[in-house]
Amino acid sequence: MTHEAIRNLLARDDDEALGELRTLSTASDAFVRRTAIEVIGQHKRGHELRTSIAAAFSDTSDYVRRTACGIVEQWKLAEAHDLVLPLLRAPEASTRECALRALAEIWHEADFHSIFNLYRRDPEIGVRKEAAWTLRRGAAAGNWRLLFDAFSRDELPRHRLWACEIANTFGDPDVLPALTPLLNDDDGHVRKSAAQAHQAIGARI
Repeated sequence: MTHEAIRNLLARDDDEALGELRTLSTASDAFVRRTAIEVIGQHKRGHELRTSIAAAFSDTSDYVRRTACGIVEQWKLAEAHDLVLPLLRAPEASTRECALRALAEIWHEADFHSIFNLYRRDPEIGVRKEAAWTLRRGAAAGNWRLLFDAFSRDELPRHRLWACEIANTFGDPDVLPALTPLLNDDDGHVRKSAAQAHQAIGARI
């Protein structure tokens, strides 16, 4: 079946169409499998084929696994969490990035240290940036200070800005000495956010 014919199955919501998509998701051609998984993710009855999405995480093709991650992200498919997590160790940087985007939507606090290690140590800047964003979304009372300390010293202004935002939300007076240098940051947005955080923390004293 051609890729166009597979995509045409989107317009059908009968059981036969779902059966074809289920079969195509295990075809010998990786690109056919990828297209079938993509269409399942877009199909109005796609959730009925969650087992096909789960099986895609064991596929030999990174294209298929990345497509499955995108569907987990789109659907916020929490039940797939333990299938996504191992992809943080995938050889392909783009696969690690897709896994991080999916985990941002189905975050578990237990994921923090694995993702923090990627942020600190991954050889690819794109993965480190994606890990930072995932961590930013998962900032909480139990991890905020570790994130603040790391982000506040990051060379990327956006991450220093996030440090200020995290301090604003969770900070206590103990963080003020570390926050003060950001009041004179080279980036104006960081300076403004640092001033807001400083004021907010001061008001809580």
